[in-house]
Amino acid sequence: MSGQAAEPSPLNRTSPRWMHWMNLFGNILVVLGAGSFSLFLLNWQPETVPGSIIGQLSNRTVYLWAYTCGFVALMALIGALDSVLRLSGKSKNPKQKQAGWLKFIILLFPFILWAVEAWNYSIILPAWIFSILIFLGVMIPAIWLLRMASGQLWGQHKGRDASVISFSSSFTMPFIMMVQLLLLLIGILTLAAFNFDGFFKVPETMNEIEELFRSPLLLLAFTVFVAGIAPLVEELLKTLAVWSLLGLNISDGEGYIAGMLSGTAFALVEGMLYAAQTAMTPGNDWLYFLLGRFGGTLIHIFNGGLIGWALTKTWRDHKVARLLVIYLLAFTIHGLWNLAIVLTQLIPSLRGLEVNLVLSNSIMAFLAMLVGVGFTVFARFVLKNIKTEQAYLSGGKYAG
Repeated sequence: MSGQAAEPSPLNRTSPRWMHWMNLFGNILVVLGAGSFSLFLLNWQPETVPGSIIGQLSNRTVYLWAYTCGFVALMALIGALDSVLRLSGKSKNPKQKQAGWLKFIILLFPFILWAVEAWNYSIILPAWIFSILIFLGVMIPAIWLLRMASGQLWGQHKGRDASVISFSSSFTMPFIMMVQLLLLLIGILTLAAFNFDGFFKVPETMNEIEELFRSPLLLLAFTVFVAGIAPLVEELLKTLAVWSLLGLNISDGEGYIAGMLSGTAFALVEGMLYAAQTAMTPGNDWLYFLLGRFGGTLIHIFNGGLIGWALTKTWRDHKVARLLVIYLLAFTIHGLWNLAIVLTQLIPSLRGLEVNLVLSNSIMAFLAMLVGVGFTVFARFVLKNIKTEQAYLSGGKYAG
């Protein structure tokens, strides 16, 4: 693209040795921690601790936690092995494996939905197998969206990609949860300081609990946090892994991929946490859950790609206004999605009202469709620009 400094070739650039050492030690810690916890959960049964809260956990919940930790440990292991190869002086394999078959992996999703719906209440199917179905039901849409949006950029930096997922899952996600918890506590203490109508009086009866959930102040605070504060924190911090790569002068495409990987990791961990919670809820609707997670995953990956791309461009041309607009757009998309869930599902449930599923599903489907169209347009824009620039740098022509 004329008027801009040429981007370095992604395949010829290498990271400094100190970064590989940091990446190696960090990933080793994740492998040991997440891997050990996964093995422990796979061999542990909640019923062995009767009479406690832990003993009330569903076996499906435990297996979902185990699979999630195992996946994170696997990504960290791939990242660690890549760092070992780089530190030993071995160069990257210039041949990229496009894994085109992943573009068709979404065809398995309807079968997952059918199996989950058919075997939800089965007493024959082991809990560990059912949990695998749920795990795949959350992961398949994420992998498919990531592969479709990556285009020719898929597989350029396998070790780095795995490390981004490892870092985002093991550090970024817990850090975001801690920040949100801190802000929640600050909000509670602020409301307590004003003592709004005895809002913080501990309810003693079921009627008082129901009355508390109908409190306009509580509902307003709940809405502000879920649809405002939570999306703001997540979009600001979700792509921390991209920040660590900016000093390498990564290309726009690499920032775009790293951002989507950050969003993918966040969506997977968040999805598994919600799945584990759903597994403990009587009468859970897994079909509805997995379809809803598809929409949430779409938003996280799209927003991650947006911000990763904007961060990379801003690092080079210092156009901060564009970055702020992208952050605002990502926050708006995420906030509207959460707001729709709060207004059409959560608040009616808290008030003891019947949820209008037709209205809620219609709104969520419409928002998901808009985000999907936006994601498609943006991905095509990024990938086309990369092809154009590569053709320009090689002295060839690109017919768009």
